[in-house]
Amino acid sequence: MKQILIATHGKMASGIRYTLELVVGKMAEITTLDAYVNPEEDVEQILQEYFSCHKEDRVLVFTDLKGGSVNQKMMQYAGWPNVTLITGINLPILLQAALAGENVTDSELEEWIESSRKELQLISLKAAEEKIPEDMPAAAAQSETFEHSQAKITALRVDDRLIHGQVAMTWTKQLRVEGIIVANDDAANDSTQKMALQMAVPAGIRVLVKPVGEAVRMLNYPKASQMRILVLTRTIRDALTIRQNVGEIGFLNIGNVGRFDGIDISRKKVLTPTIMITPEETECLEKLIELDPDTCMQQVPGDERKLVKDVIGKLK
Repeated sequence: MKQILIATHGKMASGIRYTLELVVGKMAEITTLDAYVNPEEDVEQILQEYFSCHKEDRVLVFTDLKGGSVNQKMMQYAGWPNVTLITGINLPILLQAALAGENVTDSELEEWIESSRKELQLISLKAAEEKIPEDMPAAAAQSETFEHSQAKITALRVDDRLIHGQVAMTWTKQLRVEGIIVANDDAANDSTQKMALQMAVPAGIRVLVKPVGEAVRMLNYPKASQMRILVLTRTIRDALTIRQNVGEIGFLNIGNVGRFDGIDISRKKVLTPTIMITPEETECLEKLIELDPDTCMQQVPGDERKLVKDVIGKLK
């Protein structure tokens, strides 16, 4: 079984694990060592006990500094055939390791290290250019009726943060996404937010940030059905608009909604700690379920998938 050990000076190890689990969910195979926080702890004894329990497992060890004392103590285990030691930890490489299969190769690790290095960069606020297909007919861009839509969308997700770690690093891989369309009027009209969203995804995934109406028009453009597209909306109301105006959606997911809209929680129906909906959104959600009974609630792919209709029914 694959095991991940994060060992650092101070509380960096437990801190980065906390952040990692916000993105990928809790994973039992991750262990942390906050070295030299408690003077009474014997780091060498802790390591001996850990590695003696995992002699048959594939162990990936991540440390903070190549020349640090924590990494030096790990060197005695780096020669074990089942142990690989990586130093200079950052969140991108941890995400790759957590989401990888059991049989991780050295060549895969080298690729992760190189890609994680590229994540360390100076962010420029130069506008990213969106390239709309040049051959998109004017009629398609102006059409407002989609009664016979043939659009096919890989997935539609409601997420009040739109593109963030859970989406960029987990759902894009799980769904094998080639492109993301963010359907949100506010984001589309905010140049800074638009640039931030466009920079938030892994290389090779195209991102378009559009008002909801324009997103619908683009999804009904014939070439869109040839790509694996994830559509993101901030509200259930916008998701319903998308669902009513496209032909087919492979996976409809309610992830996070209603946490940051400023509306008093006492006016909301709480489905999960991350899904809180007003009466208006509840009505929209019920209409969404009528159109797609398999609409589910799932924050990250590793979480249990629950049908919204089952949860709503229990609350009535």
